[in-house]
Amino acid sequence: MGNLFLKEKERWSTWLIWGVIGCLLSSYVLSLTQQQLLAFTAPSLLVLAIAIWMNYSKRFEFFRAFKVLLFIGIFSFFPPLLDALLPIEKFSIAVFKGVLVLAMSMLLCILCAWFAKRPKQYY
Repeated sequence: MGNLFLKEKERWSTWLIWGVIGCLLSSYVLSLTQQQLLAFTAPSLLVLAIAIWMNYSKRFEFFRAFKVLLFIGIFSFFPPLLDALLPIEKFSIAVFKGVLVLAMSMLLCILCAWFAKRPKQYY
């Protein structure tokens, strides 16, 4: 039966370490290539790899996986987001780029959390 009625506590320090790894990885790729698209693929692949591990372990329901993946994504997408926002030549273009980055990262986290969720009636 495992831990059917036992709520697991999150180890946020572990997820923070993964977020910092994603931040360092995306800033490294951004400094090497200066291309925002490649800087977005590095944290996206990290979030996808963690979602695959969550699916394999079958211990995460949708909202728990979403919280964890969003927490990791916030840290991982921070350098590309700053790169998209900081050269403010026109404010409206910078805001559009920032909103687009946030929307795509939110969509990625939702899709990965849906993939990582535990199947129904899995005990």
